[in-house]
Amino acid sequence: GNTYTISAKAVILATGGFGDDPQKVKDWAHRDPEGWKSSVPIGKTGDGIIMATKAGAAMGNVSFVQHLGTEGKGIKFLGNLYATSWQPSALWVNCDGNRFSNEDVAFSFAQAANAIYEQPHHYGWSIFDDSQVKYIMEKGVDSGIGVLVPVGQKLPNLQKEIDEAVAVKSDGFKAADSVAQLAKELSVPEANLQKAVDQYNKACEVGYDGEYYKEKAYLRPLNTKKLYAIKLKAYFFSSYGGLNTNRKHQVLDKNKKPIKGLYATGLEVSDMVGPTYSTWSSGHAFGFASYSGRHAALNAIEEMK
Repeated sequence: GNTYTISAKAVILATGGFGDDPQKVKDWAHRDPEGWKSSVPIGKTGDGIIMATKAGAAMGNVSFVQHLGTEGKGIKFLGNLYATSWQPSALWVNCDGNRFSNEDVAFSFAQAANAIYEQPHHYGWSIFDDSQVKYIMEKGVDSGIGVLVPVGQKLPNLQKEIDEAVAVKSDGFKAADSVAQLAKELSVPEANLQKAVDQYNKACEVGYDGEYYKEKAYLRPLNTKKLYAIKLKAYFFSSYGGLNTNRKHQVLDKNKKPIKGLYATGLEVSDMVGPTYSTWSSGHAFGFASYSGRHAALNAIEEMK
């Protein structure tokens, strides 16, 4: 590739973070890139952040807009089966066959990603049955995926996608006619899975989850012979942070002094969120990107006069 040198009185960085470079995910965020993956890889590799550090910028804290999800043979991103991985009415177990969270954490997708990432080998399984398939197809989803899959949307192709995933022997989706068979399919200890299912069904029966305090509305038993499991993994829509800025959106050096003519916006900016993106401020990244982009430009113009 060619190298261009462009002289300018001001430079505004808006390169969208570093999340598509697994090495930076490892080095900067200390996450295992195999278990903490970019779900929308479009070539954002932290170029702006690197350029700024070469110009004297201090490296700031990094975090992510993380979420739960799934992948595998026969599973389409944002398809019906994918959307089912975001539902709170299932039983979640880890690779040891043990339950590990109140599944209604699915509503807070960033915290759900944290719970899944913390499990051995950074994955889990979401287990549900035929009655839930019927519910999701006829009544719709309890947990949406932002504006992409709104709450209450029916998933009419769910059974078709289930059948297709089974037909291609998906690594991300399993089906079984008993708990014992499902344990084999998932390669988890049968005794642990049976205990998890029994305790969960008991909680559903009495309407109280004394183990993880899941909301009663989402305690739905695994009461049909047909059982399904979706592999749960941790992903992120984008990284967040890398450079420290002041109120004028100027990039700061190691002494917290602004670097003349250098601005950073949007996802390049550190400490806009803590280690965990707060789902309750959904759209925060977009709002700040719009605001900081505009105001960095206004400040740059002012400075150049």
